[in-house]
Amino acid sequence: MNPSLRAVIIDDETNAREALTNLIRIVSPEVTICGEARNADSGIELIRQQRPNLIFLDIQMPGKSGFDLLSSFEKVDFGVIFTTAYQEYAIRAFRFSAIDYLLKPIDPDELQTAVGKFRDRTGSVNPEQLKILQEQLEPVRAPRLITRKRNDNQRIALPTAEGIHFVQMTDIIQCESLGSYTKFHLVKGPAIVVSRLLKEYEEILDNYYFFRVHQSNIINLEHIKRYVKGDGGQVWMSDNTEIEVSRRRKEEFLSLLSDFYVNSGKLK
Repeated sequence: MNPSLRAVIIDDETNAREALTNLIRIVSPEVTICGEARNADSGIELIRQQRPNLIFLDIQMPGKSGFDLLSSFEKVDFGVIFTTAYQEYAIRAFRFSAIDYLLKPIDPDELQTAVGKFRDRTGSVNPEQLKILQEQLEPVRAPRLITRKRNDNQRIALPTAEGIHFVQMTDIIQCESLGSYTKFHLVKGPAIVVSRLLKEYEEILDNYYFFRVHQSNIINLEHIKRYVKGDGGQVWMSDNTEIEVSRRRKEEFLSLLSDFYVNSGKLK
């Protein structure tokens, strides 16, 4: 039997702390709550006193945020599961950084899954994951094509059985569906296979110059060498692979490709 996990809850809402404590007792009895805090400062003190294995941390709190709390530690040697009321774009941000999160109100099954993942991994959050998450949580939202960002200097965290790979977006040529897995084809080195559906990465990459041209492929527009007209057409990628463009996706693809050329200031 696994030893008990010692955890603390840091959230400014009393009801949220009580609800999470009760859920943990029911669905994850192996977790012992050894303290609660209602703001970042008291949370920092609590962590230093109790030295928990795991913290449940709200992002938005009066005064200092959950990120401020984590930055006060020279080394984050405990696991972190964020709890948040954020919706929509925040889900993309958490998946982008491969950090565990729970949306309020917290679902019992999702809580059990998150605790199980931490227990099996028994690891801490990588600082690079936190950096990527903060970058992705910038609350700027506008119509789709206007908000597309260049892929430059942006990284994505790809979790595999071997660990987390941090990959430059510009190094991704395409993402290929392998059933319930997604294969990332890269400029250098071997491909990376992640146990997530291609649909998830379609949503994650939606703000960048990536496009799902076919049921099985998401391509990086920066790596298109040539587009060949046809019923849907074909794209030739920088690694010399040829990928079909679905007929029903053709119009949107060509519109985005035009947008990319205009904003990048370069023609291929």
